[in-house]
Amino acid sequence: MSPAANPKRWALTGRIVTMATEGDVIKNGTIFIEDNRIAAILPKGQPAPVGFEAVAAVTTGGTIYPGLIELHNHLSYNVLPLWRVPQLFGNRDQWQNAKSYKTSVTGPMSAIALADDGSLLPALVRYVEAKCLVAGTTTSQGITLSNWSGTIHKYYKGALRAAEIGSPPDLPRAHSKIPDIDAEDWAKFDNELKSSACFPAPLERGHRSQGA
Repeated sequence: MSPAANPKRWALTGRIVTMATEGDVIKNGTIFIEDNRIAAILPKGQPAPVGFEAVAAVTTGGTIYPGLIELHNHLSYNVLPLWRVPQLFGNRDQWQNAKSYKTSVTGPMSAIALADDGSLLPALVRYVEAKCLVAGTTTSQGITLSNWSGTIHKYYKGALRAAEIGSPPDLPRAHSKIPDIDAEDWAKFDNELKSSACFPAPLERGHRSQGA
């Protein structure tokens, strides 16, 4: 986002976790923002930075953390325990066919999708979003699932910023899946890249990562 012609300034007060160093916490401070950048973080009682003298800070009554951006996840799958990999695989196209992967990952997720009565998927989404937020992640991607992406999409709307949904015009919707590409498929791949203004990160076929 480019700076506005007339900078927009605002401020928040609260307990500020800077994460600059371990334990670097301002128990009672103010964070000053100009446009989309932090201008200053100051303990309460110190003079406001130049240009913020007339800005009334919003009292949060809580703790302010940085918002972390997660470039690669498969969010809906984070309702499951981590899969215990049974052996060493030669490449990532092999482990998805493992029997234990099918019984521990694809099987349960398929059952969840097919058994939804209108209340299961909303609860699943709130849970996996909460896991991200507890870890400080406020933006992620990977909500699309091959068999029920149209259904799951509508439940991701606000608690966590999902790159595939976006917030036009400043945050365009991101296309999030790029398959394995062979050299002879360059033209097809090039057309796919041109189909969207934003690709946050490739999702490797068959890859599964879990968040917080």
